[in-house]
Amino acid sequence: MNAPFDHRNKNGLSREGWKAFSNPRSIALVGASGRISSVSFTTRFLDTNRDLGYSGEIFLINPMRDTILDRKCWKDLSSLPVSPELVIINLPDEKVLPAVHEAIACGAKGLMIHSGGFAERGKAGVQRELELQRACAEAEIAALGPNCLGLINLTNGVSLSSFRLSPSLKKGPIALISQSGSVAGILMHIASEYGVSFAASTGNEAVTTTEDLIAQAIDDPATKLIVCFIEELRRPYALFDLAARAHQAGKPIVVLKAGLTEKGGEVSRGHTGALAGSGTVYRQAFEQAGIILAEDFDDLAQTVELLMKVKPDLASVRIGMLGTSGGELGNVTDLCEAMGIELPDLSEKTLAALQDWLVLPADVLPRNPVDAGTGFNFSGTYEDRMRGAIRAVAADPSIDMVLVVQGFHREGENGLLSLNREIMAAAAKESYQTDVPIAVLTCQSTRYDEEIMAEIMAAGVPALRGAREGLMAIGHLAQYSAYLRNRRQAAVKSGTPGTTARPASWPNGLVPQGDLFSLLATNGLPVTRNGIARSAEDAEALVREVGGKAVMKIDTSRVIHKSDIGGVALNVTPETARENFTRLIECVSPPVGSEPNEGIFVAEQLSDGIEFYIGAKPDATFGTVIVIGMGGRLLEVLGQTNPLVMPYSKADVVRAIEASGSSRFLNGFRGGPVANLDMLASLVVQVGDYARSLGDAIEVLDLNPVIITRDRPGGCIADARLILKGAEQ
Repeated sequence: MNAPFDHRNKNGLSREGWKAFSNPRSIALVGASGRISSVSFTTRFLDTNRDLGYSGEIFLINPMRDTILDRKCWKDLSSLPVSPELVIINLPDEKVLPAVHEAIACGAKGLMIHSGGFAERGKAGVQRELELQRACAEAEIAALGPNCLGLINLTNGVSLSSFRLSPSLKKGPIALISQSGSVAGILMHIASEYGVSFAASTGNEAVTTTEDLIAQAIDDPATKLIVCFIEELRRPYALFDLAARAHQAGKPIVVLKAGLTEKGGEVSRGHTGALAGSGTVYRQAFEQAGIILAEDFDDLAQTVELLMKVKPDLASVRIGMLGTSGGELGNVTDLCEAMGIELPDLSEKTLAALQDWLVLPADVLPRNPVDAGTGFNFSGTYEDRMRGAIRAVAADPSIDMVLVVQGFHREGENGLLSLNREIMAAAAKESYQTDVPIAVLTCQSTRYDEEIMAEIMAAGVPALRGAREGLMAIGHLAQYSAYLRNRRQAAVKSGTPGTTARPASWPNGLVPQGDLFSLLATNGLPVTRNGIARSAEDAEALVREVGGKAVMKIDTSRVIHKSDIGGVALNVTPETARENFTRLIECVSPPVGSEPNEGIFVAEQLSDGIEFYIGAKPDATFGTVIVIGMGGRLLEVLGQTNPLVMPYSKADVVRAIEASGSSRFLNGFRGGPVANLDMLASLVVQVGDYARSLGDAIEVLDLNPVIITRDRPGGCIADARLILKGAEQ
């Protein structure tokens, strides 16, 4: 799954290594500079630790200087009075490895390598990074970077980075992990309102990876929410276990992933040496793992806002929406419909309460969303009017969350008397009176007026900025809550079969059809009755054995797409078997049977049914993935498939069937058979187990079609192809 010769520590970051990163007693900066500028690593590093109140020792290393910025400067690490626990390396790329070896020799427990010039920069850089990996693996030492800005731990008050300490940044419950240094700065800005436990820029992740830091964030008592910017998962095999641990700890993981498109992947590869996998597969992996995937920075910011203030343990997320502008409510309603956010009908009791409270005319009927700006016979303040409407909607049994749509800006000179302020005050005060979460939403993603929003912020009510971004955050909350509910049902994941011996194949890697069907059957997969005919007499006998109606096809490595050359015969009966055998063996020259193990594959022909596709293919990040969708000609016509990342459950399969657009064809389409989705999902799980047992050997596994009939509603494999890697061409 990763590049060859990957010497990263597969066991993750040790407790000793994390202590060196998060709370070192001493830090040595190799390559300290006396240059004073806004971008000087040394200046930023010293200033930030001063502002954080770091109480440990800091040693500056530069053989050309006696002092730097009025601090004593040391010639090298070996001349220090104590062995530094953490060594930061800020040197030109060609000087990094000698400094690494020196740090290891002096007993350092961790490294932070700010320097670039590694895998992100050509063959020489790749080789340099491999040597760095080897050195750290042999010494069992943790190392952030290279090509990174480092780590700042606000919980413990220490910085190993060039991050500036913004006055708005405070200690708090969000862990930030970014493979981009500049993005780490954006994440700190997003999280500044809530506070940060630690923030890390990980760069190339030659040794210590994002996965390692996620593991530490899960165990960190100060962290409640984990936010990541990812270009590539370096240890993707750890994803599902980490996600499960995070769910158990009650800590959502929110990810913004770069490189989900081919073009974006090219940018990532040039940035940190990432090898971007398929964006579709990444999306599926995050969905299966219960990791929230944000689409952009605005979506990320609003999702953080919502998750910091609403627990993601709702039974469902059905929205009761209120506002004072029919136009805004109409637009937001359209977005809800497009994004699958449910606005249920309100009960008769709720509608009557709203009719009375808002003093609406008899011919003006309330509904969800509630236009509280309709009618002006209410005798109280607008705040009171809105409080009563919110209270009525929150009490409705079909509502899980109340959303108030209103501007957050100052309307005039007197903000204290503004309509916006009254409505925000109403939402804030009602939030104390109900267990139903209340959020406010402005249709524009603009800055809010702090005076108008003061009560909302004090009440801990989510303030979502931007209609689309805010609704996307609500959608994430709904999906994540549903995931946690489904997870509690303890769905059984696909098994962990042992490695199967590599099947015998022809020199081009193609496994003979007869052998493949035998292998599938041995592994418990439903296949048609079949056999190999090497003579006309065999063909006739086999057609009778498989039921009297058969499919015959050439079984040779010389042809991949048999139907293109007339190498397939349908509706073969015992009476036509000999004739078809003779025709088929002459499809190629020399005839079928001239090469070892060639023959004519004979299989029962199933009655008309639904054709489904199950395949396996290699992915750059996640290894072998399973792909499903409609099979036969529909596979090419529709072009709609959905991947599954192993391991996966039957529930994951059913959701993937829905996502692939196949479900409408599987439910008696035009009088056809109805698939048993539970049985079909079990079959897809079995295929995944078999594919996984072959390890990385699979180049192509196509089961197409898997035919679903009335007597076989879970599907039966009618045709299959397996090509293995590494065979002679």
